[in-house]
Amino acid sequence: MIRIVIIGLWICAVALGSLYFAVQQNSATAAVTSHDAKPLDDGKTEVFSVPIIIDGAVQGYVVTQLIYTIDSAVKASVKTPVSFFINDEIFRQFYGHYSDVKEVEAVKFEDVKQAIIDGVNARFPEPLVKDLLVQQFNYISSKEIRDQNTKGISRG
Repeated sequence: MIRIVIIGLWICAVALGSLYFAVQQNSATAAVTSHDAKPLDDGKTEVFSVPIIIDGAVQGYVVTQLIYTIDSAVKASVKTPVSFFINDEIFRQFYGHYSDVKEVEAVKFEDVKQAIIDGVNARFPEPLVKDLLVQQFNYISSKEIRDQNTKGISRG
């Protein structure tokens, strides 16, 4: 009988010791966590297309959708959705910058991404956009669009 009581007390002591250690470990981890990290928000632009015009004719479209991370503190001071500014910068980057359609397929996205981030951030007193990620980035030629639109229609 005494053995059962001693075993019961031993189990209680081990359980309480484990609980105490877990609480101490958790509070030590919370103290180490930095509170200086700026909170970030994220969002997504809508699917956006930019016409590629060469010699006065539309040769195709760059179709893109980006995911962005922005500084929450700066976002609070902005009344207009950030995606509008990002779409505007995408349009500025591609519209009129490519004289050869094939050049669009070889776009170095890191350069374009940084130019878009810099362009958007230049419009605000503090940097707003922290990073851009690609959700979709395609080039569709006018011929592909024409073929898709006339599929199944016989031309006579």
